[in-house]
Amino acid sequence: MFFRMLRLIYLYKNLTRNILRTILTCAAVALPITIFVLSTSVIDGIQGFLDNSAKQLRLAVTHRASVVNPLPYGYRAKIESLDPTRTRLLSVCGMRWIGGKIENDPRPLSTLAADHDTFAATFPEQGLTDEEIELFKRDRQAILVGPSTAGEFGWKVGDRINFRPSVPPYHPLEFHVVCTSEFPNKDPVTNFCRLDYFEEELKRTAPEWGNPEGMQPTGWVSFFFVKCATRADLDYFRVAIDDLFANSPDETKTQDEKTFINEFINQLFNLPRNLTILAIVTIFVAIMAAANTMSMNLRDRMNEVAVLKSVGFPGAQIFTLVQTESLILCAIGGVLGAAAPYIAFNHTPLKDFTVPLIQHLDVRWFVCLKSLMIALVVGVLAAAWPAIAAARMTVIGALRALE
Repeated sequence: MFFRMLRLIYLYKNLTRNILRTILTCAAVALPITIFVLSTSVIDGIQGFLDNSAKQLRLAVTHRASVVNPLPYGYRAKIESLDPTRTRLLSVCGMRWIGGKIENDPRPLSTLAADHDTFAATFPEQGLTDEEIELFKRDRQAILVGPSTAGEFGWKVGDRINFRPSVPPYHPLEFHVVCTSEFPNKDPVTNFCRLDYFEEELKRTAPEWGNPEGMQPTGWVSFFFVKCATRADLDYFRVAIDDLFANSPDETKTQDEKTFINEFINQLFNLPRNLTILAIVTIFVAIMAAANTMSMNLRDRMNEVAVLKSVGFPGAQIFTLVQTESLILCAIGGVLGAAAPYIAFNHTPLKDFTVPLIQHLDVRWFVCLKSLMIALVVGVLAAAWPAIAAARMTVIGALRALE
């Protein structure tokens, strides 16, 4: 009992002896843990987005050479001919990326021109009501605005908006907002307008403009999305579509939507990999910071180690004291580092913060718990060598080191 009380008093004295060093060590652990929590939350959010895409049973059909190369719009009818009964291949939706930018506003828009007749059937997760579907089909200038984009620009249903596409000939287009509502798993940023309206405007405003091959800019899409009935149908049509256009001037590359989006993410900015590297580096920094502190503590308290050895403390207890001190420091830092993002992104205005592909940054409690476990592992690793050195040190060796 005496030794136990003595150990507790000794730990308290050590932790409060140099308050500034203790605070800085906790902060040096807390900051990497915060970065780890945020990085892991973003990675989990992207993975959840990809998993939801996999559930939709959709195929993405792009040009075999590159996603930048367009495909003839006539490919839609040929793809649909693979299943005239529409029991296995439910719908095909052609899309063309047009981007967008409002005059005198630096914020870019993400807009896709899509087939209005099959859009709702191909993308049921958009959660369009019957009224919204009818408006989209009836009004050629209709546009479905992502809820985050609508909030950012202050747009609401019934508004007339104008913006300039990010593709030639850059002629301003007018749209009528018919939907801005949120829905689970709905893309919060992307806007969808009608492909036929965009093509009509191209013909009207730039009849002489052609692509590098001398063809008119109409009649082309960036990609097709194909909705399938079952997983088996998905696997079947993934091969059948590419076989259909094999040896044609514009061969296709058909992938399930999850693979397509994941490949696009990796080519664009590879966010998951970069965040994983960032998380690993920050944890390594935390280990180095805590190890430096424990080494300094051991060097400053050589005489105390000698006294403890001389009064009968065995090496195992000295080892435990050093490890316990490190664990306490890292546990405090881990709690602070995990609690800060959890509170900020769940109970402050930051809860509405959005990340590419993710509606909201969801910082979950089990991620915080995992980060706290990592902080404890950091504490064990950081104190490993100082603790072993202290346990193996003799009284004479400790006193000699002070000379």
